[in-house]
Amino acid sequence: MGERLFLGVDGGQSHTEAVVADERGRIRGRGRGGPANHAEQPGGRERLARAVGESVGAALREAGLATEVSEVEFDAAHCAMTGGADFKEEVIRSIVRARRLSIGHDAPAALAGATGGEPGIVVIAGTGSVAYGENGLDRSAQAGGWGYLLGDEGSGYWIAMEGLRCALRAVDGVGDSTELGTRALRHFDLKDFRELARAVYAGRIDRDRLATFAIEVERAAREGDASARRIIAEAAMWLCRLVIAVAKRLSVESVKVAAVGGAFRSLSLREEFAQRVAQHLPLARVIAPRFDPAVGALLLAYGAAGVDLTEEILSNLEKESGR
Repeated sequence: MGERLFLGVDGGQSHTEAVVADERGRIRGRGRGGPANHAEQPGGRERLARAVGESVGAALREAGLATEVSEVEFDAAHCAMTGGADFKEEVIRSIVRARRLSIGHDAPAALAGATGGEPGIVVIAGTGSVAYGENGLDRSAQAGGWGYLLGDEGSGYWIAMEGLRCALRAVDGVGDSTELGTRALRHFDLKDFRELARAVYAGRIDRDRLATFAIEVERAAREGDASARRIIAEAAMWLCRLVIAVAKRLSVESVKVAAVGGAFRSLSLREEFAQRVAQHLPLARVIAPRFDPAVGALLLAYGAAGVDLTEEILSNLEKESGR
């Protein structure tokens, strides 16, 4: 009997990660591809196929297992994908060969990775924001995840846009003085705010690039800018509210809470968030994620194949994930 191989894929708004491992949790290869979001938009099907194919192919090549994705059949694979689109399963099945192939939302994989397959709540703050939890009794709940036009409060994009709005209010004289305007022009390499507005509305600065301004908001907050500090505090408040909503729906109080996503690279946001969780959910414990979401998807693939998550598997994954 040949080697049993398992695949986890995390398709996000900024990039797609794939991880290939054996049945003992030894990671054979990792790969990265482009974003897997906006699948419903023109070209979305092709973008999704390219992201999955690139990431899985890169992981297989790093493992020395194959040069083409179609050459390998996995024992089990789980693909955790952001957003909707009914055709995602059809596209992924045309690329990935697996005896057991499951496709789901990205939040359950993020939770599985963060807790090592245990119950808990995860709040994801990347380009978007969402909280998801499981109580270990076959109950799950979600809050947020409505996208940048209708929600995503506390996300990197939201932080960036609040920073730009504060900057423009200050320019107009209807808001507090702030350094965010100067930082915005420097960050986007523009001469004035009219040029900034034209670049945004013309699509020359797209949503992903806009979200990168969150880094400058964080820096300004660390350096004492009152407007930036207020934005970070409000982001933490919104993210904590998502966690509270999920905890209420699950009827849990003593629960692990993990914070993942690019926005949480901000020390200020992590600290504000932890303080608010401690205030509103005193029995909860904010933890550092044990694994990344791609490994979380791998854990779900193990589960689909009936592989018990032994300490050997988790220990091997931990060692080879560089944690």
